[in-house]
Amino acid sequence: MDRLIKPEINLKLPQRPEVSKGQGAWPFLLDHVENWAWRKDIFTPNELDAIINIGNSYELEKASIHGKQSDAIRNSFVNFLFPNEYTNWIFARIAEAIWQMNSDFFKFDITGLEQGLQFTRYEAPGQHYEWHIDKSFNTPSRKLSLSLQLSDPSEYEGGQLELQFHGTPIEVDRSRGFAAFFPSYVLHRVTPVTKGTRYSLVCWVAGPPFR
Repeated sequence: MDRLIKPEINLKLPQRPEVSKGQGAWPFLLDHVENWAWRKDIFTPNELDAIINIGNSYELEKASIHGKQSDAIRNSFVNFLFPNEYTNWIFARIAEAIWQMNSDFFKFDITGLEQGLQFTRYEAPGQHYEWHIDKSFNTPSRKLSLSLQLSDPSEYEGGQLELQFHGTPIEVDRSRGFAAFFPSYVLHRVTPVTKGTRYSLVCWVAGPPFR
């Protein structure tokens, strides 16, 4: 019976690297979620006028944060629109746009709107909303935010919607009908309105918790 001869192995292993050097990432999948996206064709000017008229037909109240008012952080008037015979067309158009934009740019697992449509009015002098995110802890999982510009930019000054990425704010187009879509964890604000009135329509799209 032949004796098993063990091969001689002479491997020269590299020295142990320092943990503070080198590339630590080893991604299983790449992230294809866009920072934000936009559309300008969801509603016509006449339809935007109709949305403003519908929003103003209800009594607006001072906006709050988790049920508490703080003008230093958030100062505006809001009211929520819900589906009915007068607003179903708005919901249908927005739902179609959200579905398409999410499919093209975000690919989140979404199930529907989290809280109706928030009609917002910012007035001079100084109504605003400081830096914040829309996603909260221990609440329904907001995944995607939509801010629709209802007013013509000639009707007000200030009131600039800004998104912040890597510490650098970007100004969102003020064109009437411009709709900005962004993940609900993105930091954003509305700067103080210094003249006139700015109207917007905001909604949040929910889905199963992030995992």
